[in-house]
Amino acid sequence: MELLQQLKEDTQSWFARNLKGDPYIWIVSVGLLLCSIPIVYSAAVKDAYTYRQGNTEYYLYKQIALSIVALGVMILVHRIPYTRFVQVSRIGVWISVPLLLFAAFNGKTVNDASRWIEIPLIGQRFQPSEFAKVALITHLSLVLARHIKGGWSTRELLTEPVLLIGIVCGLIFPSNVSTAMLLVGVCFFLMYVGKVPIRYLVFTALGLAFFASTAIVLRATQRSGTAQSRLQTFFNRDTVVYQSQQSYMAMARGGVYGEGIAKSRQRRFLPEPQKDFIYAVTVEECGTIGGTLLIVAYLVLLYRGLKAIEKTKRPFGGLLSAGLTFSIVFQAFSTMAVTVGLLPVTGQNLPFFSQGGTSMLFTALALGMILSVSRGELDEKTI
Repeated sequence: MELLQQLKEDTQSWFARNLKGDPYIWIVSVGLLLCSIPIVYSAAVKDAYTYRQGNTEYYLYKQIALSIVALGVMILVHRIPYTRFVQVSRIGVWISVPLLLFAAFNGKTVNDASRWIEIPLIGQRFQPSEFAKVALITHLSLVLARHIKGGWSTRELLTEPVLLIGIVCGLIFPSNVSTAMLLVGVCFFLMYVGKVPIRYLVFTALGLAFFASTAIVLRATQRSGTAQSRLQTFFNRDTVVYQSQQSYMAMARGGVYGEGIAKSRQRRFLPEPQKDFIYAVTVEECGTIGGTLLIVAYLVLLYRGLKAIEKTKRPFGGLLSAGLTFSIVFQAFSTMAVTVGLLPVTGQNLPFFSQGGTSMLFTALALGMILSVSRGELDEKTI
């Protein structure tokens, strides 16, 4: 008993020394990672037989490994004072631009879209749009923080925020329409919080909306045809696409308490059940109760991410935490909205829950930055 008590005290002491920041964000993040392991293991069974000769343990071990690495990234990043991110924000954005260009012209094509870069030697794929999201939000927070106490001129607005958003989201848009639209939405929310005049927001929004709709209608991008087809199907109430049919069936089977872990039937028919439609598998296996708890987890993350703003005395920290929090939560709720039929099929996954190494690692990076803000520790150089 004394040994167990000592072990418990040592464990508590280690956590107290090494895990700083908002404890609720830690609990939700670790909870999502732990819960994702059995759900991904179950949902990936179709891919296991299609690509791995029935080796279902491959996806189990992969998800465990990714979860450990993601947790390590969070621990490492959250120990960095958030003001240090000022020094690399601009560099991050301009690194993302050539990466996105490379992916567009020489990237690995998956589902008719070149959105991946294959890393030499190790053979792993990397999605630069995930890096670009974090980099853009971080630098946009810095730009807005520097102007929050002063007014904006048209030249200043067009030089930094609008041009910045236009370049990054414009490069993401051809291969991943939904990601670009979500990122634009987060950036506009951030500009609103950063006190950019409403008239500028309206004019910019109209211009970007015109550009996006024209590109989709004229099928000027890699995924324009897919986006146009999905929008037409969504607004045609007499037609339900195959993905949505299987998703509704999965959730209907789940009922209140669910079929039980690894007992999903629709995972065999759902497209990308371990990624885009993992929420449907979760509801089928864990029921409405499990699906509701997942919603609550993201709501807690939203609340605590915004609550972290109180810990910082500088606008950069508040804008950074707000922007990254909304980026994660917007994506989560848009994915769940697609699953229940409130939005057209988009191809987004659940952050920190779905299978996907790039998404998980950069979500961990974002959460680490939010936790850094929630620590409230400032450098001498602050914005």
